[in-house]
Amino acid sequence: MLELKNIYGGYQKIKVLFDVNLKVKKGEFVALVGPNGVGKTTCLRTMAGILKPTKGEVFFKGNRIDGLPPHKINRMGISFITATGDLFNGMTVKENLDMGAFIIDDKHRVSQLRDKIFELFPRLEQRKKQLAGTLSGGEQKMLSLARGLMGDPTILLVDEPSLGLAPNLVLSVFEALIKLKKTGVTILLVEQNVNTTLKITDRAYVLEQGQIVLEGKSQELMKNDHVKNSYLGLA
Repeated sequence: MLELKNIYGGYQKIKVLFDVNLKVKKGEFVALVGPNGVGKTTCLRTMAGILKPTKGEVFFKGNRIDGLPPHKINRMGISFITATGDLFNGMTVKENLDMGAFIIDDKHRVSQLRDKIFELFPRLEQRKKQLAGTLSGGEQKMLSLARGLMGDPTILLVDEPSLGLAPNLVLSVFEALIKLKKTGVTILLVEQNVNTTLKITDRAYVLEQGQIVLEGKSQELMKNDHVKNSYLGLA
């Protein structure tokens, strides 16, 4: 469904990614893990069209997309959920959700999508008239995911959903991602909480210093000596 092929890139003169190859198949829950500052978010931004690679190609459903602007990539079915969420704090939960459906002209379809979201996240329905800026940290993360789903995407790119959350709230966010996976949504997750991430995902890539150093089934990577020593705190 989504593929990076031999990607090099970064920010102006700062090179971050070096020959990165990554694939996500339909219906998969795939993780991209690694230390801070190694290029994980840069990968997502490159897929979403926010950054242009200096070399290499990005494909979505067999079509090359690395030359397209972000809004066209979004309309194709790729939804990027940033680490900060980028919510409209002065707008209600419902208004934020409706903003996520700006690419859909059919009001009945928007209503259907909103109802589906409220089934997945009952807490958001309870707070639909509440301003987004007054929600708890965990609720804001859920709203970010929900708003990303309102565009009826084919794949979700989710960046560091546990960032800044208390441990009990982190669990609720991961449970929300598992729910989404069960509904058939394809997910690529960037996350620093490697232990929990490998428990809930199908496959994973380990990115270090801008390069993929390991890839495979998540359960198998949990047994890998390098992963155990570097990320799981196991000798």
